[in-house]
Order: sequence, then C-alpha cells, then structure tokens
Amino acid sequence: MELNTLSGRSYNDITQYPVFPWIIADYQSKVLNLDDPSAFRDLSKPVGALNPERLKKFQERYSTFEDPIIPKFHYGSHYSSAGTVLYYLFRMEPFTTLSIQLQGGKFDHADRMFSDLSGTWDSVVEDMSDVKELVPEMFYLPEVFTNINSIDFGTTQLGGKLDSVELPPWAENPVDFVHKHRKALESEHVSTHLHHWIDLIFGYKQRGKDAVMANNVFFYITYEGTVDIDKIADPVQRRAMQDQIAYFGQTPSQLLTVPHMKRKSLRDVLQLQTIFRNPSELKSYVLPNPERCNVPASTMLVSNDSIVVVDINVPAAHVALHQWQPNTPDGQGTPFLFHHGRNAASSTSGAFMRMFKGSTSSGEDYEFPRAIGFAASAIRSSAIVAVTCDKDIITGGHADCSVKLISPDGARTIESASGHLAPVTCLALSPDSNYLVTGSRDTTVILWRIHQAGFIHKKNPPEPPPATPRTPRSPLPTSPSSMSNLLETRKCRIEGPMHVLRGHLGEVISCAVGPDLGLVVSSSNMSGVLLHSLRTGRLIKKIHVAEAHAVSLSSQGIILVWSESKKRLSSFTVNGVPIATSVLSPFSGGVSCIEISMDGHFALIGTCSSSNYKCEDNTEVADHEPNKSSRKVDISEQTEIRQSVNVPSICFVDLHKLKVFHTLELGKGQDITAIALNKENTNLLVSTADKGLMVFTDPALSLKVVDQMLRLGWEGDGLLQSSESHRC
Repeated sequence: MELNTLSGRSYNDITQYPVFPWIIADYQSKVLNLDDPSAFRDLSKPVGALNPERLKKFQERYSTFEDPIIPKFHYGSHYSSAGTVLYYLFRMEPFTTLSIQLQGGKFDHADRMFSDLSGTWDSVVEDMSDVKELVPEMFYLPEVFTNINSIDFGTTQLGGKLDSVELPPWAENPVDFVHKHRKALESEHVSTHLHHWIDLIFGYKQRGKDAVMANNVFFYITYEGTVDIDKIADPVQRRAMQDQIAYFGQTPSQLLTVPHMKRKSLRDVLQLQTIFRNPSELKSYVLPNPERCNVPASTMLVSNDSIVVVDINVPAAHVALHQWQPNTPDGQGTPFLFHHGRNAASSTSGAFMRMFKGSTSSGEDYEFPRAIGFAASAIRSSAIVAVTCDKDIITGGHADCSVKLISPDGARTIESASGHLAPVTCLALSPDSNYLVTGSRDTTVILWRIHQAGFIHKKNPPEPPPATPRTPRSPLPTSPSSMSNLLETRKCRIEGPMHVLRGHLGEVISCAVGPDLGLVVSSSNMSGVLLHSLRTGRLIKKIHVAEAHAVSLSSQGIILVWSESKKRLSSFTVNGVPIATSVLSPFSGGVSCIEISMDGHFALIGTCSSSNYKCEDNTEVADHEPNKSSRKVDISEQTEIRQSVNVPSICFVDLHKLKVFHTLELGKGQDITAIALNKENTNLLVSTADKGLMVFTDPALSLKVVDQMLRLGWEGDGLLQSSESHRC
C-alpha cells in the first residue's frame, strides 16, 4: 500500500486508485492449500502474460503494429482504471452512485457486472480485452461481496437476479474469503515472489526495453509524461484527451529503475518472531521475592527497560516501577535481568502513611507508593486502570466521578479531569496512548485526548476538525467567550471531553478505542455493544448481543465480545458482521483479562476460578439504533464451536475462528489477575492471585536477539552490574 501512495495512487481518485495483484489462481477446489505453489498466480508475469496462448496474440500485435504517432503496445486495455474500480466495488456507496453516473444514469447489463470470482479470474486470463488487477478492498472488506443495501442490479440473460458475489468453494462466507485471501497475500510463497510484481507495476520493468522483454507494454497515454496537455490548443481535443487518460487507465509513477529487493523469509525477520508463532517453546520464569513485586496486580505495562505494576486496590492503588532488561541473560539461566522497584516505606510519604496505619510487622515494611483516592463501590478494579506508553497510570472509579493521572515513580496525582456525572466504571487507552475512553454509571462514554509529558514542545497528533458536529450537552466549551478556557484546557495532559458518546441505557461496563479504525466500542448490559465514530462522536452501529461483559478491539478490525454468564466469545467486523462464536464448555471459571496481539490476529485470555463480572439476565435488548430496519444479529444462529478450558490458565486464541490453539496451565490457586505483553510480543508478564509474578518467553528467541545485537555492534552497560544485584 505504501508503494501505491508513493506513486500517486489514492482512495480519493477512482482514476488513480490503489492497485493490488491477483494472488490466488485456484477458485475451484474445496480446500485452499497455501503450501501448493500451483494455487498461486505467477507474480513474475503481468496478467496479460499468464495465458501462453493469449500471450502469443499480444506479442503478435506488438510486433506487427506500425503507426507514425502511436508507439507499439501489447495491451489495449489497462489493469487499473475507473471502470475496474467500479466493477469490483459497485455494491457499496459511493461507488454505486459513481457506477450509475459512469454508465449514463443506469447500471451496466447484469451479465457484465461482477458476480462470480471464478468467472472474473477466467476472464482476466482468457479475454483479450481484460487484464485488470484487483483493488485493496478485496483483502480487507467483506462487504464488497454482498448486496448490503439490497439494490436491484438487474437480471442476467439466464433469468437470475444479480445479488451477492459467488465465492469459491473454499470460502465459507465473505469474511472467510477475505481472511484466506489476506493470508495468501502474506504467505511465504507470495513473500518470495512479490518483488517481481512490484518490478512490473512500480519498477524497472514498467517502461523501456525491460518492459518489452517482460511483455508489459500498455497504450502510450497510460504512462506519466507521454502526453503534454498544455500543448493541445484546441479545448475540445484537450478535454477529450483528459477524459481518455482519466478513464482508460493510468500506470503508476515509476518508483524504481533497479530490481526491487526480495522480501525476507518470515523465519529470518526477528521482529515477527512473537510468542504466538511457537507458543509450545515458551518457558516460565518466576520473578524472585514476590512480596516486593506489588502483586496481585490489576494492570501492568512492560517496556524495554522497566515494568510498571499497579496492584488491585484501584483507585487507591500501590504503584511499583521495576527495572528490567529483556534478552539479556543473567548468567544463571534466566534470559533477562530484573531489579525490584524502590521501597517507599522509608520515604516521607511512607512515614506519613504509617502515621495513620500504625506500626507494621517486618514482613509488611516493603511497601510501594500509594495513590490517593476514594473509591466508589462495586466497581471491578482491573476495568478502571490503564498505563500509558509514558508509564503514567490513569485511574477511574473515584467517588468524585473524575479520572486521574498518576506518576509511576511516587504515585503522585499529576492531573485530574472531570466530565461524567457518576463514577467511571471502565476505561481504555488506544495502543499509542493518544486517546482515552471512559464509561460511567451515567450511561455515557467520553473520549479524551492524552498528551505526552512535555507535549507543548512536541508535535501533537492530528485533532478532529473544528467544524465537527458535537453531541448534545457536550461539556466542551465552543463559544468565543470560552476560548480562554479552551486554551487553558489544551495545556493539560488530559484534554477533553472531545466527545460525549450516548446511546447506552445502563451502566457502561467495558470500552475500547482504535484510532486507526476511527472507532470507539463500548458495552452495557442494557444496550449491547455500540460503535461510535471517533472523529464525529456519532453512533454508527449497534451490535445486538444479550450480554457483553468485556469488549476488545483488534488492529485488524475485529471486535471481540465476552459474555460471562453464557461463557461465550463472539467476534464481529467493524461493520457488525458476525465472524465466529465459541462457547467455553466445560468451563467452571471466569475470564479475568484479555490482551490483543500487536498484529491483531490473536488474543490472550486469562482465566480465574470465580467470575469478576455482575451477570444479569437481559434477554431483550432495546433497539435504539438510528437505522431501525437493520436486521438483529442472533449470535445463536452462527456456527458455534465448543472448547474445554482448564482453570486457571492463559489461552492463546485465533481471532478469526476463536479457536484456542495453545494453553498455558497454572497451578491451583494461581488465578490470573493481569497479563501484559511487551510491544514486540516476545515476553508475556503474568500476575496471579497468590502474589506471584512470572515471565513467559522463548529463551531460544532471546538468544537470537542477543546474537543480532552483537552483530549490529550493540553496546550496553546492562541493567545490573552483577548477579548479586539480581539476587537482592
């Protein structure tokens, strides 16, 4: 996609739309075998050269064509044009309207429209006038294959109504097709050969002798710079030439004049070797002196040099800032170095606290700084705390209905912000820590902007447009008389409220935010799962589920929903389309925490022996979505898989099928209270109810990282200077 952008292709221009390659050549088999090279298209050849018999005709055209003005060419049509884009996307707006406009006020004949993937593939390898490639949506948007707006596209010559696209036998539904299509694009075979296609479209085989040798020459007006519009004096001819260039097709700007490098094998890319690749190789390492680890934890953050642990007493929680250095063997069999955080018992604040607590036994002398807070009742501690990328802690659940920003090195209150009329019952940070969403008993969800320390001297992330309509009764001042207050607000670390998101009829119990997706997800027992626009704050869609005790949002656009009483995991697309359903049975415990992988394909689920959620019987969910005619999604109608899960354990889940593909089982009494992944997803930190703190990692992978560091000339003093420091 980056190459498309660099070459001037844009989603905003259908005449220069991003172009993606045909990847799969097998649209007949019942099972798609991605280990079979014959299942893939030959990426070293343009579409027009895939069929040897047809290629001979193109080559003959090239060799026999003679014209004093028009240069020779193989193909009279193009692989990317406005017609190609509308051919694939006409089932969705605004492409439906654009398709009607392109055809003079009506749809094209149904037999010429996109109805069958297998038939389209046959056409591009056999038809002399059809050499089109694909559009990006074919790899991430299942809605392009369905007639979601129930439009009458006409009738074919055989009398059938044109509706949704007929998928190959190996695809169960549009969501499954997109998943497998994307998987094929990212497969080892395509990674090995994709650079050849890049050379044809963006590289040195796009023009000149190399293009001729590669049978890759198109009509001359499709190339950048071959026609000087300014030199055409006649306005009618100029307009005709502009229209011809715009709608005939345009070759991307040439980016490379030398061969593109071959993509590395997945096995050779160390950054992609996460714990999800080989979970059976993980080993556990229990951190020493658990009484000095500040556990059991409600949440944790693992960075490259430290570990932040917040205990379960949120909002008046103890905060520990431990030091560690991953991928650095300590000489005693542990592939990392670890040093406990500073003891606050001897500090001034510690002495001040002991004045009220009285004398403590020697076993309790080791105490971490504690935040000041007065908790509201009956709120789950792990739902109202998060740690930013700057290691600051954000807490909710305060009796004064505020959210507070806490420092990690002394648990000092840096800042307090208010916007809710009742205590905050859940909160979540975006992966980049730029956005915060909070849910409350007042039934609203508020979107905040979080600024890094010293943000005044740094470039801020882009803000929503100032003309954006705001939700009713938004506390954000907008009148000119309030501009001074607004400027004052912008100096705060917690900026907002940016939007007040409405639609819930009861207490909001879980929320998530994805800036890249432009989406805020929240749930309540009374209203199911609601999706709001991050940019406008408006309600986009409602997912009708009877219970949603926890929601998570994947970077791949997958919404994960957990129902505690039904022991059910459900996944949906960002457009509310059900993907999969999994019931954990037999399963005698509950889910205490969920962590999504960096790439958005997997989830880690921590289990415990007892439920942490308030389960209510709400079989009827009120319908207050703007589009009243939308069909209610009955999860029970989807194909469920049933899986047995032991307690306590950590389950590795594939988000597409919701299948548990690996389990880390812990001992009796070791209920999971919190889990955390480092940014690279190579280390998993686990806190247990019996005050244990352990790290799961692959020691062989750590050695590979160390070896790479040494090869790159990495130097470091190390976190600790001796193993004796490690044992203290």
